[in-house]
Parts: sequence; structure tokens; C-alpha cells
Amino acid sequence: MLALAFAAVVGSFLVTNILVQRSSAAVGALSESIIHNSAPSIEHLAVARRAVLETELALSRFIHEPLLRPELGRTLETASARVKQGTYDYLSLPSYPGEQVLWLDVQESWLQFDNAVQQARELAESNKGAEASAMFGLKVEPAARRVLEDISRASELNAVRGRELAADIRETRRQTLWLSIGLTSVCVLLAVLVAWQLYRQSRTRRALFDAHTRSLETRAAELEQFAGRVAHDIRNPLSAARMAAELALRKSEDGAASHAIHRVVRSLSRADAITTALLDFARSGARPDPGARTELRTVIADILGGFAAEAEQAGIELQSEPVPSVLVACSTGVYLSLLGNLVRNAIKYMGDAPSRRITLRLSEAGAFVRTEVIDTGPGIATEKLPALFELYFRGQRGGADGLGLGLATVKKLAEGHGGRVGVSSEWGKGSTFWFELPRAGSSWELLHEGDGAPPPSRTELTH
Repeated sequence: MLALAFAAVVGSFLVTNILVQRSSAAVGALSESIIHNSAPSIEHLAVARRAVLETELALSRFIHEPLLRPELGRTLETASARVKQGTYDYLSLPSYPGEQVLWLDVQESWLQFDNAVQQARELAESNKGAEASAMFGLKVEPAARRVLEDISRASELNAVRGRELAADIRETRRQTLWLSIGLTSVCVLLAVLVAWQLYRQSRTRRALFDAHTRSLETRAAELEQFAGRVAHDIRNPLSAARMAAELALRKSEDGAASHAIHRVVRSLSRADAITTALLDFARSGARPDPGARTELRTVIADILGGFAAEAEQAGIELQSEPVPSVLVACSTGVYLSLLGNLVRNAIKYMGDAPSRRITLRLSEAGAFVRTEVIDTGPGIATEKLPALFELYFRGQRGGADGLGLGLATVKKLAEGHGGRVGVSSEWGKGSTFWFELPRAGSSWELLHEGDGAPPPSRTELTH
């Protein structure tokens, strides 16, 4: 419907322009006919008419005033030349329908008048005044009346044609004006309908978006509450399992078994630390503990040991670049959750990549510490990058899929601690996921230490 309405608006606009252009062309043609034919014809005929009268008067005086003949002869010649010029100018213009007969009449009557004038002048110059006067009365005056009548009829025809052209111009403009008003009204009406439809659709889309947002917020709140309950409920079993594992480790005399039990204890300790940190973070309203500190070298070593078996089973080389001696402003459990999610995703989505390596890299960036997880996996399509950290977004690479919670958790924890997250990837060449956290002891922390204020937010997503 919108497409049809838009096409109708555009069509009406184009038709209006075409009509206006055609009307302008028609008015221009009619105006040209008036300017270059009707009006000049009347003008030339008026000159010829006046010259005929002047010629007739000059000839009469030339016959009856012999003493002034030299001067009157020049006047007569000038007037005759003006009759001839006016007549020729008129006859050289295009003719209107029915005007060709008047052309012939004007030309014929002018020639008769000119011949009669020349004959009467010759008689006067031969001192035959009586004969010249008789010629004037018998030929010159009737020829003059005829040529004046023909000129008048030709002038009237051109005047009538000029009025008709002017009437055509007015009618053309009137019709074009009404058509233009009508089509413009149609354009306005269609534009209003389109705007109304767009407004309705925008309201509908906005309502759907708001409803979807509220649904996501509700689900997120429910998920956080559920996660808090789950974290609370599994702390006791985790503690009991760790105590049992530690007891078994003390009683075990088998070296291989002791090593395996030791790994179990470490894994249970990490799980307990992550659970405790997430539970504390949820209870505090997503506000970090202002006094939390984590030494990264120990945590990185623990992560490498904890994922060693999983990486080895997947045929992946898990390594770390040298770790700087630096503290970050978060609890050990939070950092384990952040880095563990990224490492687990890198292992999970390695797929069938020929080069299978995951590298951890830590670097200092001013008041922040950046942690990068670099993999040589299949990479991520560019159009998916902006939504990776959104809640419930499910990525699929290498046949694996997720629930859409891991990266959302990373984003929530990092930004809740005043940091930020990001990803860069090239299809077929691997990905780099990273997060930044404030350094412990930064100028902000020293200034606000003990007041419970959250760190400044750095929520922009870098691609």
C-alpha cells in the first residue's frame, strides 16, 4: 500500500509537471504567433494605410500647386515608398487561414493605386493640370478607397486572430491551472495518506519494540534472580564436594590419583569463587565491590590449568603471553567468569580450523587493563558482530550453538565494573575477543575509595 501510494504521489507530480510544460509550450506558441505575426501585420498595415492617405494628399497638392512641385514631389515619393514598404512587410509575414485572398487583394489594389498615382503625376508634370485632376478623381481616389478597404479588412482579420489567440492563451492557462490544482490536491491527499500510514506503522513498530524490550528486561531480571538463587543453592554442594575432594587428596597415596583429585579441587575452588562473586554482584544490584583486587598472574595460571584438559581433548594449543604485574579492580571470581567465558567460547567454536591455537594476551591501556583471547578459528561474519554481546543472541559456528548468555554475561560484568568489551574478527582467519577493567589503585579508585560509588562507565562496543 505504501509503495502504491508513493508511486501515485510521484506519478501525480510527474503528470503535473508534464501538463505545466505542455501548457507553457502551447502558451509560448500562441504568444509567438501574436508577437511575430498578428501584431506586426497590424502595424505594417497601419503604416501602409497612413502612407496611402499621405500619398493621396501630396498628389492632390502636387497637381494643384505647381509652384511647390519640387518639394511636393519629394514628399510624394517618400509617401509612395512608405506605402510600398508597408505593403511588402505585411506580405512577407506568414498568413493565417483565409488570409491568402486578402494578400492578393491588398497587392492588387496597391498596384492599381500606385499606377494611378504615377499616371496622374506624369500628367501634372506635363502641365496637363486638367487631365491630371480628372485622373485623380476617376482613378486615384477610387484606387485609394479600395486599397484602404483591403488594408482595413486585413487589419481586422489580424486583430480578430490576435483576440482569438489571446482567448486561447487564457483558456489554456485556466485549464492548466485547474488541472494543476487538482493534481496537486491529489498529491497532497496521497502524501497525507502515506504520512498517516507511516505514522501508524511507526506507532505499531514502536509498541512492538517497547513490548519486546520490556519482555527482554523482564526475562533478564528473572534470569538474574534465578541465577542468584542457583548460585546460592549450589554453593553448599560445591563446598561439600571440595571438602570431600580435599579429604580424599589427603588420604590418597596414589600419585596419579592425587594429581587428578588435585585438579578436581582446583576446579571446584574456581567454581566456588565464580559462584560467590556472581552472587555478591547480583545482591549488590550489579555494583562492584570497591575494595576488590585481583592479581592476574595467578588467575591466568589457574585458567590455563583449568582448561588444559578440555583444550587438549579438542586438539587446541592453549597458551599465554607474558602477564604484566598488575592488579585489576574486581574480585577473582568475576575475573574468572569473564575470562573463562571467552576461553570456553574459543574452544567451543574452534570448529575444523586447521590451525588450532588460543592465546591469552594482557596489556595496560592507561587506567585500564585489557585482556584479549585470540583464536585461530573460522572467524565470525561481519553482520553478526554488532549483536554478539546481546542477551539471548545465539551464534553458530563450526556446528556448535549457544544459549546466548555467555557473552552477555561478559558484557554485563565488564560494564558493571566500569569497563567495556569488544570483538574483532576476519572470516576464515580467527577472532579476538577482549574486555577492559580498571586497574586497581587508579586515580579514580584512589579518589572514591570507600564511598561505594561505581566506576565510570565505558559501554561503547568497539568492532
